[in-house]
Amino acid sequence: MNSMIDIHSHLIPDFDDGPKSFEESLEMLADARQQGITDVFATSHFNEVIPVQAEKEYFDKFHELKQLSQKRNIQINIHSGSEIFYHYWVDTAIKSSQVTTLGNWGQYILIEFPMYHRPEGADEVLFRLTAEKFIPIVAHVERYMDILKRPQQVLKFIKYGGLLQVNGGSILGHFGKEIQKTALLLIENKLIHFIASDAHSLKSRPFIMETTREYLKSKISEEYLNQLVYENPRKIIDQIPLTTVEIPAEFEKRGFLSKFKNHLKISF
Repeated sequence: MNSMIDIHSHLIPDFDDGPKSFEESLEMLADARQQGITDVFATSHFNEVIPVQAEKEYFDKFHELKQLSQKRNIQINIHSGSEIFYHYWVDTAIKSSQVTTLGNWGQYILIEFPMYHRPEGADEVLFRLTAEKFIPIVAHVERYMDILKRPQQVLKFIKYGGLLQVNGGSILGHFGKEIQKTALLLIENKLIHFIASDAHSLKSRPFIMETTREYLKSKISEEYLNQLVYENPRKIIDQIPLTTVEIPAEFEKRGFLSKFKNHLKISF
């Protein structure tokens, strides 16, 4: 069984739209470990303002979950973090809170953008973050409406220092055919850095790394697949900066979608 690391999951019980109890969280962790996942990041949702009490509640439950998982002998490492919602002054919030960077290591940030429109100033915010030596990771990039309409828009995220994460459920078609097509298009053209489960519950949105990896084995190289599910996430834990992908010159031209979609092994 190959090891995997999942950088995006909602594990803290009764905190956001994730599990409702510690028992459900523990069942999710046991399922993750059975799939071969060795490390997970508990990335709860946080918005523009992060109240001190909310951050304290997060870490109290985070530490309790770690203790309970050890008592259950679930051999998985749980790291702190957040899925922080974009706002213009997000860099200020990141500097003032411990939950905002993955592992509280002051380096990688998982950031979520509005689903239905690309906000003004997004590029500037990514630039400011990278100038401050933070490394932003754009969560589930394949699900944004702007990317679905024009996949080449991901190049803007990359240009300004953003790394890109895709959900396993999107790859498997759980969010619809168009999102699946976009996810596979971006992966086959090696524009993605991470695959994650974005797990929320054991029944409706569980950890899904093993199934996703099996599905992709016939579509991309073993080397790149291992980077997506293990090597790149490992760099977060080891606190090694991961650079953005090199954008081929032809990707900048018009016709990005029509030029490269034929490489996919599903029909458009």
